[in-house]
Amino acid sequence: MQKVYMDSLNKLKNEMEKAGNSNFIAYAKVVTLAVMNMRYEKIAFNKDLNGHPYDLANNLIEDALAMFHAMYEASFIESGKTAKKTKSHDKEEKHLSLFNEIWNKYNSEEFEGYVDRYVYRINVNNLAGLIKDKSCVDLGCGNGVFCFALLKCGAKYAAGIDFGEDSIQYAKAVAKEKNLDERAHFVTSSVYKTPFEDDSFDFAIQNGVFHHLKDYEKAIMETRRILKQGGWFWYYTDGEGGISYDLWDTSVEILRDVPSDFIEDILESMNVSRSKIVHLTDGLNATYAHTSWDKITSVLSKYGFGDFKRLTGGFETDFDLDKIQSDPYGKEKFGEGDLRILCRLMEK
Repeated sequence: MQKVYMDSLNKLKNEMEKAGNSNFIAYAKVVTLAVMNMRYEKIAFNKDLNGHPYDLANNLIEDALAMFHAMYEASFIESGKTAKKTKSHDKEEKHLSLFNEIWNKYNSEEFEGYVDRYVYRINVNNLAGLIKDKSCVDLGCGNGVFCFALLKCGAKYAAGIDFGEDSIQYAKAVAKEKNLDERAHFVTSSVYKTPFEDDSFDFAIQNGVFHHLKDYEKAIMETRRILKQGGWFWYYTDGEGGISYDLWDTSVEILRDVPSDFIEDILESMNVSRSKIVHLTDGLNATYAHTSWDKITSVLSKYGFGDFKRLTGGFETDFDLDKIQSDPYGKEKFGEGDLRILCRLMEK
């Protein structure tokens, strides 16, 4: 079953890559892949499937291929065959462009709801006691959402760094609007070399950032430098294995030359919610390095971290361990799942 499903996925990739990237064809790819991945979500979170998830995923892929072929046949209506402008294949340049594009478009209501999601995640994992009256840093903060959640949970101070200037300006504007200028500090910087002194923070966060880097161990070393001994580290990264990761990773490869703003414009034209636009634009563009609990905790141990605890995302759409274990096809669907880890810097 798995081989048939993977053969179909490779066929979809090959067929789409052969078709080129004119505006019409790029549009067809984006719509087809967005639909395929969203249809799979309905399979992933259903514990009472009428069939094996490999078979069901294979059916989705075959549907996607048929949908794309139908649109391809109609591509003769396109005026000219102007290819879309390609995007950088450098991992970090691509992500700078992508995340600087998507994180700063939330309106006030949407952003406050986004902050509350992270407040919930802090509370569902009983972490408020580790954060209250502490100095915190978010490495790769984007629009600052996690920093504002930390402050809402009683942190004394929250610093956020990100390489996206537009994202940092958005975070600064929110801090000013909320009169949090004294407790929130945002700066444009690389996670490889931050502007902070040694032993500056009690609590550090990297929330799905390091798996996009060329050298994530270098970023872990920098976290170790600025975190106090005994300080805590929230480390979130993608697990490995699972149909969901296969579908997203293949979609990213297919769309590697289609600009992220082109994809985002299509989703906006479909009246997709801001949160889903971010989810889909990320999922169809970003390159993820997948890992396992054993692999990543081994690396963190090498740099002095220990006392590992697996956290929960807390929402129905999170690939949490309890969801994997309670689903008869959990491993096939989610692989290692979302690896949200709390660990402590035991030695420097």
